Amino acid sequence: MTAVSALLVCLCCMYFNHVTSSEGCCQDEREALLKFKDDLEDPTSFLSSWVGQDPCTWSSVVCDNFTGHVTELHLGWPSSRDVSAFSGKLNPSLLQLKYLSYLDLSNNRFQGIPIPSFLGSMSSLKHLYLDGAGFGGVIPHQLGNLSNLHQLGLQAATRYVLYADSLKWLSGMSSLRYLDFSDVDLSDASDWLNMINTLPSLSELYLSNCRIRHIPPLKNLNMSSLSALSLRQNHFDQTSVPSWVFHLHSLTYLNLGINSFDGPIPDELQNLTSLRTLALYSNRFSHSIPNWLYRLSHLETLDLYGNHLDGEVSTAGIGNLSSLVDLDLSVNHGLEFERGIPESFKSFCRLRSLSLQKVKLNQKVSELFEILGECANSLQELMLDSCQLSGQLTSCIGNFKKLHRLVLGNNSISGSLPMSFGEMTSLIYVDLSRNNISGTIPTSFGALAQLTYVDISQNSLHGVVYPEIHFANLRKLSCLYASGNKMVMKAKPDWVPYNLLEDLDLESWYVGPGFPHWLKSLQHLKSLDLSNSRISEPIPGWFWSISSQFYYLNFSRNQIPGRLPHVIPVVLTVSYFDFSSNCLEGPLPTISSNLTFVDLSKNLLSGNLFKFLCFNPSEMRATEFLSLYGNNLTGEIPDCWKTWPSLSSIRLGGNKLSGKIPKSLGYVSSLKSLRLQNNRLSGQIPPSLQNCSRLVIVDLSDNGLEGKIPEWMGQSLSRLSILSLRRNKFHGSIPKEICGLQSLQILDLSHNSLSGALPECVANLSAMATPNNNTLGVIAVYGVRGQSLLDTQILVRKGQLLDYSTILNYVRSLDLSWNDLSGQIPNEISSLAALKYLNFSHNSFSGAIPKDLTPMLSLESMDLSMNQLSGSIPSTLGSLTFLNYLNLSYNNLVGKIPSSTQLQSFDSWSFIGNQELCGPPLNADCSNYSKAPGLMDREENDGEHALYWFSGSVALGFVGGFWGVVATFAFIQLSTNPESEFKDHTGQTLWILLVRLLK
Repeated sequence: MTAVSALLVCLCCMYFNHVTSSEGCCQDEREALLKFKDDLEDPTSFLSSWVGQDPCTWSSVVCDNFTGHVTELHLGWPSSRDVSAFSGKLNPSLLQLKYLSYLDLSNNRFQGIPIPSFLGSMSSLKHLYLDGAGFGGVIPHQLGNLSNLHQLGLQAATRYVLYADSLKWLSGMSSLRYLDFSDVDLSDASDWLNMINTLPSLSELYLSNCRIRHIPPLKNLNMSSLSALSLRQNHFDQTSVPSWVFHLHSLTYLNLGINSFDGPIPDELQNLTSLRTLALYSNRFSHSIPNWLYRLSHLETLDLYGNHLDGEVSTAGIGNLSSLVDLDLSVNHGLEFERGIPESFKSFCRLRSLSLQKVKLNQKVSELFEILGECANSLQELMLDSCQLSGQLTSCIGNFKKLHRLVLGNNSISGSLPMSFGEMTSLIYVDLSRNNISGTIPTSFGALAQLTYVDISQNSLHGVVYPEIHFANLRKLSCLYASGNKMVMKAKPDWVPYNLLEDLDLESWYVGPGFPHWLKSLQHLKSLDLSNSRISEPIPGWFWSISSQFYYLNFSRNQIPGRLPHVIPVVLTVSYFDFSSNCLEGPLPTISSNLTFVDLSKNLLSGNLFKFLCFNPSEMRATEFLSLYGNNLTGEIPDCWKTWPSLSSIRLGGNKLSGKIPKSLGYVSSLKSLRLQNNRLSGQIPPSLQNCSRLVIVDLSDNGLEGKIPEWMGQSLSRLSILSLRRNKFHGSIPKEICGLQSLQILDLSHNSLSGALPECVANLSAMATPNNNTLGVIAVYGVRGQSLLDTQILVRKGQLLDYSTILNYVRSLDLSWNDLSGQIPNEISSLAALKYLNFSHNSFSGAIPKDLTPMLSLESMDLSMNQLSGSIPSTLGSLTFLNYLNLSYNNLVGKIPSSTQLQSFDSWSFIGNQELCGPPLNADCSNYSKAPGLMDREENDGEHALYWFSGSVALGFVGGFWGVVATFAFIQLSTNPESEFKDHTGQTLWILLVRLLK
């Protein structure tokens, strides 16, 4: 009993001493935590519980149950966007927490301050997480003193640069098991691999996006315990997977995505038999999927997205991977399932995500859903965009009640949407765009209460949509894209939509004729497209009061009348404003300087440009695209373009603008497209335009410009793809510098007063010489919200004016017609092998047509009429199989028209007016032309004298009557359609007719 009593007394004394000492330590730790709190900025007062005497009761503080010491601080957040995230700085008072083993400060907002070096003195730490906390600068080497540390998370925040100049300090962290350097810049830490290799206990290593370029050789591998490795997104300077990776036999997770590895998927990877996750996405791996990969039966995640894999996916092999949870083979354009998803997928009941976008399935969509339906309750994501699926969706689709994401866009799915579609009540994201789905939207669609994103655009849906029913429970919907269908929107006058909607695209729906008043309640709407929706009411005033919330606004191709407000109050930094092709009238409004895209073309707007362009001359504009084409604007183009430096496209054509081209356009150095055609401009092309060296399109046609074509256009504007100066008053010769425009696809100098010879250097126009050399792509598309705006160009083809847009990138045209060019057509013209349209008509070219036209295999239209060409028609013309328009009329060509299926297919008018030309399709028999030319001339002259008096009298009478008809016809044409191309179509035709008859 005495011994037991003594032991009890001893234990009581020890307990008393412990309690006494721990109370003192707890007081020190409490004060340390309060000092730490004082230096933090706590926006939501999350640490308001840090009051009272016992810190162990405070939120995010964990204490030891026996000693009472603070051992853990949980001050991290799931996301850096969390509103409660801390900022400020870290107080060194943390050093008083002598027993702290766990510190989590992840996903805070420390705004680029350095990681405090005193953290390296907290020797009791075993877990330190600073991921995404907003630290910047160099990682302090003092962290290497944390010899007891098991886990270190240093993933950098995207806004701040965190870097390491060396990793030698890692060598002291022998207990480290988890290391995350993701997004830390290790480009200067050349010792990264050797230092990490000194960590024998390391089991998880994450080096994603560390800007590592070089992988040094590794002689002795010490990381044999590594179970997880990520080298994602480093873009190494080598294209092969480093060999030491193949010896990490304990790996269960391997991520090599977003690098530049190429060749076949390495066979050595088959040695990693413990793999559960294999991510090789966004590399350049090629060839077929190796057979050994199908033997990795424990795989749960296989991600081969975005490589160059091809061939057939083994039906038998893929069936072995029944443990898969996530499978992504998307965007391997040569990959295919020859018979579609195989029957073996019926047993893939662990599969949560299946992505095969742009993999050829060639399968009925009903068959696919039947196979996957065996495990419908597990599937959460199904992404089958561009998989060559066909057929109709059936009612079995309603069985996929846990599906969150469904992507079936860009297939050939037809038929209507089944009513069971509304039974997929977990759906959040749906993309059925670019199919042939018809019928109406089922009313059950309104039951999908979790939907946030819907894209049913570019289908054949029709019928009436009653939003009170079809959108009944879509309270979470933020994006609805339904353009390109023929739906009719019938909303009750008092219908109020759920106002979480941010993006709404109902292009080509029948929303009108009234202006949709339900827009008033969509307070979060930022993008709105109601183009081609048959609205014919003026825009109400309340709409402009909410317009400042939009970044995208498109009401084009309606019949909206009335006037725009004096000021368009769009204030967002990126914004798109398109009211083209309406009936708007009155003066131009004042627009926000932040608008990046402005299209008011094809309206009835009038007045001058001064207020619009020159308002607030001290404010620089962000506008990149400006189109006022096809209005009734008058006056001069103001000379205040200095404030529009961001413009890449200017379209002022089709108005009544006069005066000179302003010099200040030369300050718009980013300009790529300048279209001032069909106005009343005069003077010369200003030399300041040579400063716009990025110009790709220049169209100054149909004006009154004069002078010589500047030589600098061929020198300073080296990127030109389209140059149109047609129907002006330019004179002089064609400058040889034009031949330096190697990107030129379309050159139109017609209807001027140019003279002299055609430069032989035309062979240097390499864009016209090289088929499929698309130089227009740089300006043909102005991308906005995934949409595209194609540029257009007026060309003369087959004697008619045609507007090219969708195929403009592939057009090659050379038009020098209606000038006074002379001399021979240089033989070098035949080297323009990509040329489609050639028009040299109505000039004074002489000599023979170039003999060897064989290289011009792309030529579709050739017009050499109304010249003084002589000699025979070259037989090589008959080899141009794409030629469908030919006009050689009214020259001095002689001899027999060469025999070929191509040439004999043209009408006789293609060859008339050549007195000594014979053979089909002309009626002239070549046997009559076998005599000597002199004898033929004398015999013809005997008859001609007898006809002169008769022909002259008939001609005089004809001319009087003929021009009476012409004048009447011209008056009718111009009065009914003042913008018509009468002077090109009708005038040219009548002139040729007159010449033919008189001849």
